Amino acid sequence: MRVLVVTTEPVPLPGSSTTGAGLRAWGLAEGLRGRGFDVEIAMAADALANVPADKRRTAEAFLFERDRLTEHVRERNPDVLAMQHWGLMDRLGRIECPLAMDLAGPHLLERAFWGSPSPERDLAQKLDALARADFLTCSGRFQRHYFMAFAMQCGFDPADPDLLPVIPFSVSPELPPERPHDASLFVYSGILLPWQDPSVAIEALLGTLGKKGAGRFAFIGGPHPSGDVSRGRFDDIIRRIETSKRATFESPMPFDALQERLAGCGVALDLMARNAERELAFTSRTVVYLSCGLPVIYNDYSELSQWIARFDAGWCLDPADGAGVRSLVERLLDSPEEAEKRRENARRLVRERLTWDRTIEPLARWCQNPKVRANKGEILPAGSDLDSLRRRLAELEERRRELSGRRLVRLSNFLRRMGLPRGR
Repeated sequence: MRVLVVTTEPVPLPGSSTTGAGLRAWGLAEGLRGRGFDVEIAMAADALANVPADKRRTAEAFLFERDRLTEHVRERNPDVLAMQHWGLMDRLGRIECPLAMDLAGPHLLERAFWGSPSPERDLAQKLDALARADFLTCSGRFQRHYFMAFAMQCGFDPADPDLLPVIPFSVSPELPPERPHDASLFVYSGILLPWQDPSVAIEALLGTLGKKGAGRFAFIGGPHPSGDVSRGRFDDIIRRIETSKRATFESPMPFDALQERLAGCGVALDLMARNAERELAFTSRTVVYLSCGLPVIYNDYSELSQWIARFDAGWCLDPADGAGVRSLVERLLDSPEEAEKRRENARRLVRERLTWDRTIEPLARWCQNPKVRANKGEILPAGSDLDSLRRRLAELEERRRELSGRRLVRLSNFLRRMGLPRGR
C-alpha cells in the first residue's frame, strides 16, 4: 500500500531545520513506514525558500510547487493521500484515491492571530477541505471536541465512535541519548509566532538569573522559515535576551543538532500566555524537550499539562504568574536535584505515550483498508445560511398564498360573468 504524506512545512531531513508541522508530517510518515506501508513525503518548495542551495539539494526529490500539487499527486499515484492539515486543499484538484486529513492544530485560529483579512473565506476553505476528506485525525482530546462540529457540518457522522481518532504529536522511539548536561542552563527553542507569547516567563527567568548571579539561558530560534509572521511583536523581548549577560541568542539549527543541544541543557522554559489557540494546541516543541530528557516549565491549562503533572515531568504554572516563575527558578538554582530527578520522568512519558510506533494505530488501521466516504463533498448550510433559507421559504410561501388567492378571485369573477353558480 503506497501512501503519500503532504505538508506545507520543512521536514527534518539530515542537516535541515524544521517546524512543528514538519515534524508532525514526518512522524506520521515514519509511523506508517514502521507498519509496513510504502510511504513518500512531499513538502511545498517555498518551505525551503530561505535555505541555502547546497542544503536544499538533499530535499529536491521531496519538493513540489503549490500550483502543481495536483500534478505531483497524480504523478506519484498513491493508494492513499494523507494531507497534514487543510491549508493546501485549495490547490488540490480532483484525485481518485482516498484522502486522510490530519488536523493537528486549530489552524483557523492561527489565521485569526495572523490577522487574516478574510476570515469568512478562511472558514469556507476549511469546510470545503474537510468535506473532501474521507478520514480525519487530530492530535489531542481537547482538539477533538473543537473539530467535531466542523466534521459534522461536512457530513461526517457524529455518532461514529471512531470519528476523529487522536494521534498525539509523537517522536521516534529511539530517543536522543542521555548526555552530559548543565543543570543550571535553561533553554527555549522555537520559531516566533503571533499566537505564542513567552514574554512574561522569559522576563521573570532573566530577572532571576541576574539577581542570583547564577545560571544561564539559551534562546534558540527566530522567525518562521517562510518569513516573520509575528510582525515584530517580540522585538522587545529579543532585545532583552540579546542584552542580558546571562543569555545567548542562537539561530535555528538542523533538527539533529538541535536535539543534541537540548540534551545538554537542564530545564526547558515552555510557558506561554493563555489564549484559545494555546488551550487547544498539543505542543510539538514540548514533546521534543521531553524526549531529550528536559523537564519543562509548562502551562497549567492544556491537555499536555495533565500528562506532565501525572508523570512528574516538569512544573505546570499559571503563565501570568511571573512571581511563581521567579520562585521556581530560584529553587532550581539552589536545589538542582529537583530538576535532575525529573529528567528520566520526561523520557518515560515520551517512551510510554508519545512515540510514533505507539500512536500511529488509528491512521495505519484505516490505511490498510481505505474507503471513499459515501457523502463526500457535502457541506451542511451554516446557521446564517439556514436563516436565509428559512426567510426565503417564508417569502415564497406568502407569495404562493397571494397567487392562489388571486386565482380564486379571477375564477369567481369568471363564473359571475358566465352566470354560473359560484358555490356556497
